[in-house]
Amino acid sequence: MTLVALCAAVTVNATVLRVSNVSGSTAPYSTVADALANAAAGDTIMLDASATSYGDIEIKTRVVLMGPGYWLQRNGIIQEAGGSAEVRGVTIRASGTVLCGITASMSISVIEASDVVIKRSCLGHIALGDKSNRCVIHQNFMRGDIGASYSHTSMHQITNNILYGCSFRNVSNCYIAYNTFLANRSLGKANYWASHDLSFEKNVWEGYDKDDTETNSYKDNLATSSETDVWDYGGIDTDVQKLNLSTTHGAFAGDSPYVISGLPSAPIIEDLQAPTTVEYGSMMNVTIKVGVQK
Repeated sequence: MTLVALCAAVTVNATVLRVSNVSGSTAPYSTVADALANAAAGDTIMLDASATSYGDIEIKTRVVLMGPGYWLQRNGIIQEAGGSAEVRGVTIRASGTVLCGITASMSISVIEASDVVIKRSCLGHIALGDKSNRCVIHQNFMRGDIGASYSHTSMHQITNNILYGCSFRNVSNCYIAYNTFLANRSLGKANYWASHDLSFEKNVWEGYDKDDTETNSYKDNLATSSETDVWDYGGIDTDVQKLNLSTTHGAFAGDSPYVISGLPSAPIIEDLQAPTTVEYGSMMNVTIKVGVQK
């Protein structure tokens, strides 16, 4: 049974739509736009690994958009995908959308959509537009800011990410915990822009300054003095492990630590029992044990 069929079997009242822009693929869709045009709320759109970008994506229906992960070949991860699913940018206009396991070269924009989940992806800037509250940003590798210059949003959960040069823009009342914040020579220290009432806990800091508004709270964060040049960072296992600076603080700590290569939490077959032969016309009894990869 393929992963696509497995997801369809374990997802109640939902359909899995597979997309591949690889020449010769048997996937029913070659573009994400075509899959979205045929998707209903709650469906899953799975992107095959490809050396060609899937381009810009606009999501207007609540779906799960799932890629295979990132940096797979560089990290020696053995799985069928063998590569990443890259997009240029994603615009999300549907509340409850889940985005995971992709690589984005441009920004992820959330516009008038709340309760969006962005996880286990390699990203740049996350723009949170008007009415985009209560978003979950979890286990991502990011080079860029979180928030927007002129739209105020609040109540986001930002946890277990590795963040380079991250500034918070126009966000408030957010829980920001178990992240590894990295400074770099190109962008300088992370900072705040029109943000307040942020709760920082159990983070690892490299060159991160407290703000001067006296509205944010800081509880048990761990400071380091080293700097990492974001542009030279390759993301291979040896690089990522260097960021594992603490077992109690930062992206690799807590109940749901950062996952190398961003493999999405997709269903997997843990055990399969099936007869080797059956009589013609008889029913084949197959037992499948399904789990979720951590």
